[in-house]
Amino acid sequence: MRTRKTLGLAESRQALAEMLRKADEMGGRPIAIAIMDDRGELICFAAQAGVNAALARQNATKKAYTSACMRQDTLDFEERAKASPQGLAGFGNANLFIGGGGAVVIATDGTIMGGLGVSGRTAEEDEEIVQVGKALIGRLIQEQA
Repeated sequence: MRTRKTLGLAESRQALAEMLRKADEMGGRPIAIAIMDDRGELICFAAQAGVNAALARQNATKKAYTSACMRQDTLDFEERAKASPQGLAGFGNANLFIGGGGAVVIATDGTIMGGLGVSGRTAEEDEEIVQVGKALIGRLIQEQA
């Protein structure tokens, strides 16, 4: 029987809490956070009160999905999309997102474990917050190895 490494609920909830803590520490507009497994399936989600329901919730989900399924942070994927003759449209998937705030989670052996997405603030702020979650999960992966 084959088994695969993927993010679980326990470490996802820890990362979610840490990203919310960072957002509160920074102050500013409310955010939405999505965490997905390696197949782009939602593990957990949070939206602070007052977050832009039409954009932030949707974009956090797209950022996590893109990171997991395209196997790279959304800032790196942006460079890949820009290099494509048709841009983002050339990938044929309306759920993909480019820009800051999406991070892929990779195990020590290189296995893609999932993706994180943050939205609601500037791309730079979203990126700063998502990297806190990525770093926390990276430490948890190291401890389990």
